[in-house]
Amino acid sequence: MTDNNLKEYVDKFFDELVLYDDYKNGHYYKDLLKASIDTFLEYESPYTAFEIFRAFSMIYQITAEDKSENNDVSFTVVKEQNVLLDLVNAMKKYEESTGDLIDKQRDHLIHSVNVFLLGLAIYAQNRKYRKCFKDYVLKSPYDKYYMLENGDFSNEEFLYRWGVASLFHDIGYPVEIIGKQLKKFINDSVKSISPTYGADTAIDFKDFNEFNTIVKLDYDFADEFTKSYPEAKFLNLFKPTDIVAHKISTDFEGVNVNDVIKHLDNFVYSMGDLGFIDHGFFSCILILDTYGYLIQKYAKNHDFFFYPIVDSASAILLHNYYRNVLQNNPFNLKQLLPSQSPLAFLLILCDELQEWSRQAYGVIDKQKDYVNEYELEIYDDELKVKYVGKSGNLGKGFSDNKQALLYNVLSIDSAFSNGLSINVEVPQHCTSIETSNDDLKEPDILLRNVERLAVLIHEYYNETIRRQYLEAVDNGDVSDELKAKFEGIQSFDELLPNYKLANIRQARSIPTKLAMIGCELANETDERPAITEFTPSEVEYLAIFEHDDWCREKEGTGWSYGEVKDADKKISPYLVPWDGLTEEIKEFDRDPVRNIPSLIQSIGLKVVKS
Repeated sequence: MTDNNLKEYVDKFFDELVLYDDYKNGHYYKDLLKASIDTFLEYESPYTAFEIFRAFSMIYQITAEDKSENNDVSFTVVKEQNVLLDLVNAMKKYEESTGDLIDKQRDHLIHSVNVFLLGLAIYAQNRKYRKCFKDYVLKSPYDKYYMLENGDFSNEEFLYRWGVASLFHDIGYPVEIIGKQLKKFINDSVKSISPTYGADTAIDFKDFNEFNTIVKLDYDFADEFTKSYPEAKFLNLFKPTDIVAHKISTDFEGVNVNDVIKHLDNFVYSMGDLGFIDHGFFSCILILDTYGYLIQKYAKNHDFFFYPIVDSASAILLHNYYRNVLQNNPFNLKQLLPSQSPLAFLLILCDELQEWSRQAYGVIDKQKDYVNEYELEIYDDELKVKYVGKSGNLGKGFSDNKQALLYNVLSIDSAFSNGLSINVEVPQHCTSIETSNDDLKEPDILLRNVERLAVLIHEYYNETIRRQYLEAVDNGDVSDELKAKFEGIQSFDELLPNYKLANIRQARSIPTKLAMIGCELANETDERPAITEFTPSEVEYLAIFEHDDWCREKEGTGWSYGEVKDADKKISPYLVPWDGLTEEIKEFDRDPVRNIPSLIQSIGLKVVKS
């Protein structure tokens, strides 16, 4: 756990946040997302970071599931691919698996989550920035933005756009990793022959246009947008670089759209000539390709793409492109104002400031110190950041250089009239960050089913506690622990965030458990007969898996083994192999498995043989 005060600012954001689907359709989406954030802030690890990606992408990915509906109407979709989460998984695996093969590479999973949370904090604390964002949205022709029940502008619009921009701004980083790997391999190889040798490398595309194209499903995709922007009729709005070029020319006065198109069309080749790779460029295209396809396939309103998603994707491009390209010839733009592109301004700021808890993967980076502790002070007129390094040696001029970079790229005074200050403090201690290497591929499951199952799982758990307690009372053998569990029974709404996530984890694992015994979820109309109970051997097999999964969850959220349970200190005597558990404790793993068929039936589905 890091010492920081980010949580108080994030809490303020969520205190003032109202999600449309929660008040309109009775969902728990805000609760689900906040639970994952609270757990991450308590213990930062790849496990808890990934939970935030999972929660956000399940809520805001455009899918066949109509997440805004909450009724008993027949629903035929049982599962669907989470494309955004697949991209995150790919990035995570590349980072963890290939770091030792390159010199410089640091974590981007935990980093992206912290960028996301830092942006929420600044939005919550700084009225100037909030006004810039609101004015930016309202001045566009887009009128489908999130609103409160009374019609006022909702902070959910920021959550949505900022979440896409911040969480996925490094999603294309594996392309940069591949380029770095190739360069290191070639140079290490030739230098092994002679230290005077040197070679440069570049990533090339056999057909870049194929990557730079949104799959065409709906030929009317761009019609409504071109009514608002007639000049866009002359662009290819199935081509990501044309789309963001138009966005940049619209946001930045004096920038010619054709100049930007020309540069972006050749950017992948000029990167090769200059010997660098801009992962933000590839991240931007991946997001536009992904959302462009999903919105054509599932969304009734294509404005969901051309305004909020293009805004987010453009910010992803600009977080490197603005200072590396647009501030140089032939564009020569000045410092970026928050009013010009609020998301790009915030992403550049947060991306540069976020230095804490970044695990080193690269060979050289592993030898360097990293920031583990930090302190933020965010006001309407000032932003102060204090870093604490592992040994205090963060490099000569660390704070001055970072501050100078941000002032060169951003108009800091436009958001913070008294400016930005960055300081470094001599460290007191260092906390290591663990990594998770769980490669198990989970079958897809709908968000609405995860939500409903999580609540039901907790209700079943409460019934198990009640049954065991009453049986113990009848036998005159009530343990202190069982009594405490009985007296501490709570509804799902009353649970602490980590216990809500435990139920969500268990609900999400049901398709995996079913696949392990040759079963799957199906609609009630499916002709295959329903499986109403599992065999004793299947129950035992899946109960062992459930216990192992529970152990991964606990270890991933900072728990450790101890002979006496202490929830406050995150100590549990049950973090042991299955054979080390008592029969009473094993029942807490067997019961959820036995309950799976009835749980599934209660949400209108059934378990069948694959």
